[in-house]
Amino acid sequence: MRQGTPSVTERMESELIARVAFFDRLSPDIAAASEDNLHRRFLPALAGQPGFVSGLWCKDADGNALSVSVWESAEALREGGAHANATPLLPGQREDQIASPDRVRLYEVTAFPGPVRA
Repeated sequence: MRQGTPSVTERMESELIARVAFFDRLSPDIAAASEDNLHRRFLPALAGQPGFVSGLWCKDADGNALSVSVWESAEALREGGAHANATPLLPGQREDQIASPDRVRLYEVTAFPGPVRA
């Protein structure tokens, strides 16, 4: 982690936290496998996690992608992310075909227009 970038454990437990992950220049095959993983395995696992508020997954025409997930607390981010990532791969999925982020940044959420899930 870069110097000056607070870790999850350095965050206050009561504030909303946004995790932004950047995926640079994914090949078409990796992008397709990652999107399949996102829709069939990861989103269903993530959506059921306590403290998960919202998420966005975006891509551009050049093969770049990013994900933004919003969490009720740093603890929810740690536990929910770990649980969702531990969900077993589905038949036909291969770990070496699913992209890992090139960079991850954490942000304090300063405004959120929607209700926070209880």
